[in-house]
Amino acid sequence: MMGIYDIRDMALRSRRAVYSAQQLANLIGKPKPVATVYLSRLVAKGLAKKLLRGRITFVEDDHIIASQLVEPAYISLMSALAFHNLVQQVPARVECVSPKNSRKYEKLGVIYHKIPASFFYGYERHWKGSSYVLVADPEKALLDALYLNRIGENAAKELLGKMDRQRLAGYVRRFHGKGKKKLERWLL
Repeated sequence: MMGIYDIRDMALRSRRAVYSAQQLANLIGKPKPVATVYLSRLVAKGLAKKLLRGRITFVEDDHIIASQLVEPAYISLMSALAFHNLVQQVPARVECVSPKNSRKYEKLGVIYHKIPASFFYGYERHWKGSSYVLVADPEKALLDALYLNRIGENAAKELLGKMDRQRLAGYVRRFHGKGKKKLERWLL
């Protein structure tokens, strides 16, 4: 029989840090109702922290939590630019983008902005501690910020000097949707 310490260890070995009841059920090979009980026990024992109803984490890292809480999603905008040390200001909240509907988790300090599924590219997995974060390349973070009107023209132009212009042009060409002309005018 599997104990909660075994479940915690198995979860940590998987390199994933945030779990829903279904993800934990898949990991331990048990039905979802059984996994839901284990979620509660892990939190009660202090082995995991409850994030939302039916979601727990084994880490305290805001970036890891933000990039694994909603899937698919990746850290972008000013949060990604700060992650890559391209801006001095560290945003108050971790900003992510996702093809799913926008949502804000005030208590967790995470915001998800909706982007078209065709615009969901330009990010990489970065290993952080015992887990991972999905973070936009600097060029894609700038593009996302412009697309979502989350950065001004002057700030964008200031960042352009720190960008890989070829990669940026490739990302702009790859995008087909509302706002493409604005992106081309500002960036190319």
